[in-house]
Amino acid sequence: MIKRFFKYLANLKLAIIILLIISIVISIGTIIEQNKEILFYQKNYSTLIFNLPLWKVILFLGLNNIYSTWWFLLLLGILGLSLACCTMIQQLPTLKFSRRYYFYKQVNQYKKLQIKINAIKVFPSHLSHTLLDKEYSLFQQSNSFYAYKGLISRIGPIVVHLSIICVLLGSTLGALKGFNSQELIPKTELFHIQNVIKNGFFSSIPQKTFRVNDFWSIYTPSGLIKQFYTDISILNGGGKEIQRKTISVNNPLLLKDLIIYQTDWGILGLRLKYTNESISKLILQLPISKINTSNQKIWISSLPSVGQNSTSFIVLIKDNRGQISLYNNEGKFIKSTNIGDMIYNTDLTRLNLIDIISSTGIQIKCDPGIQLIYFGFFFLIFSSLISYISFSEFWLLYFPFKVISGGRTNRAKVKYNLEFLNFKQSFFS
Repeated sequence: MIKRFFKYLANLKLAIIILLIISIVISIGTIIEQNKEILFYQKNYSTLIFNLPLWKVILFLGLNNIYSTWWFLLLLGILGLSLACCTMIQQLPTLKFSRRYYFYKQVNQYKKLQIKINAIKVFPSHLSHTLLDKEYSLFQQSNSFYAYKGLISRIGPIVVHLSIICVLLGSTLGALKGFNSQELIPKTELFHIQNVIKNGFFSSIPQKTFRVNDFWSIYTPSGLIKQFYTDISILNGGGKEIQRKTISVNNPLLLKDLIIYQTDWGILGLRLKYTNESISKLILQLPISKINTSNQKIWISSLPSVGQNSTSFIVLIKDNRGQISLYNNEGKFIKSTNIGDMIYNTDLTRLNLIDIISSTGIQIKCDPGIQLIYFGFFFLIFSSLISYISFSEFWLLYFPFKVISGGRTNRAKVKYNLEFLNFKQSFFS
């Protein structure tokens, strides 16, 4: 019964059906937004189905997080088990059978071959030498020859199955033990992994300490951001730096079990220095809000009057170059001010712009199955390369006044026909 069960799993039709179901589920995952808040689904999927809101169906079936649900992982497991059974029960025995040499000693056996030669005489020693030069494995028994080459192409299906199994295992391991966190950190600040937006059932969050040493951007001549960088350090329990790197988009920091990406940037506020006759120096921090636009990021705030004869401003920031634009209450442009400049200076009060408090968007990802996925794609590329190698076979049966020969190949048939024609012209008469 166990053998019958494994043979059933090794069925090609079953594997195709499972692949079809997985592809349909993945298609649903591309239509329904994944890993959103419940309010998002309540707002966008409020249609009633049998007097039941669609969003409740989505949450109940786990369609909001398809790739981590138990039933999707079960489908992947069944597919992987089916491929493993197919490899053990069908592919490996086929490979073992291909390594065997077997001779055609009856004329009728040559009728099913793709190419046949009927001749009167052959030069077997010269022919065997040529076959060996062409990297054939040659076997002889009495008046019969058998030769083959390209046996490595027979392991192509096995490698394909191995690659898919590696990808499935890596994906499952990542879904169960991985996590994804996004942090928005001001420069010079310490932080830990806190804002976890996605995690697996068996995932654990490492208690690591990070420090953002600096953050800056570079711009194109047209004023668009070309790249932004974060100088980040990893600290041990005693606060000592153990690793440091400047990351940027497409240049992450790789740790043993974590990958730290540069994803975004923002502005949190302004730091100002206020001075008057009674107070020698007062450091103020002004909060700022982001305006969502389709073309660029814009931050806005209001700078109130802080003393006699001072003026209130509307503050506008368009980039991270250290410059702010000041407008009056009617929206009329007043001036632009850089870091270190005086915003206003009266007889009693002075206000300086000390710094623009920028923040960096960091994504911290843990995917313990990523190496298995890389190995899977490597095996897939390898199998694609060896699949171009032809597996060719050659048979020969000769008598004192009669010779019959034949061969077949699974790929590059035109090339093999020319090779076989060369044999006929050189060694048969």
